[in-house]
Amino acid sequence: LAENVERAALYLMHTSARTGVEAIAESRARGFPVYGETLHQYALFTSDDYRRPNGQIYHTYPSLKTKNDHKALWHGMLSGAISTIATDGICTPLAIKVSGNRIDNTVGGNSGVEPRLAVMYTETVVNRGWPLELFVDLVAANSARIFGLFPRKGVIAPGADADIVILDPALRRKLTKEGLHETDYSPWEGYEVAAWPQMTLLRGKPVVENSKFLGDLRDGRLLQRRIAEPILNGPACGRA
Repeated sequence: LAENVERAALYLMHTSARTGVEAIAESRARGFPVYGETLHQYALFTSDDYRRPNGQIYHTYPSLKTKNDHKALWHGMLSGAISTIATDGICTPLAIKVSGNRIDNTVGGNSGVEPRLAVMYTETVVNRGWPLELFVDLVAANSARIFGLFPRKGVIAPGADADIVILDPALRRKLTKEGLHETDYSPWEGYEVAAWPQMTLLRGKPVVENSKFLGDLRDGRLLQRRIAEPILNGPACGRA
């Protein structure tokens, strides 16, 4: 689509395999507006995890791959082939999650949204020494750019909406299912994060503090978007 229809920018969700990363990188190198998204699950779990007790909890769609695919995903984050680390994860109850016994009858999704920022901060900035700016691009700013919400979203600047998550490195902890919300299991059980969100601001208003929800379901607003010309016309949001 992106290579044959003018200004048809393409956002490829849930990139999980080396071949996908390479296809995105190749198209971007030829000047086409293609953007890759992956999940932290794909960058950290492999198909070997299916063999663990209740191994279905690691599953999402598409399925988990191999360590070689891991390498390609991390390289893609650095090169720009992968623009965002995101997820539309759904917290399926454990009883439903483990009721399947094959790839094609196991429900996808797991508790990926809540620990995402802390896990990716740990893996990028702390474990790999990547710059904070790249971490912010991957988990926030690039999404806003690609989907026409920048600079209202995705940046701390005058006139922006002041949507801010404050990660506190003093809140280093091991993740447990009891410490998460709306889930009775976690594939991240025992994973140690180097920081945890202490506060979340929505348009400058505290809506979460110390893991307590302070907001109102009516806080949401419909935003009119317009995709920026650089996003439509070429491979923006990346180094390559």
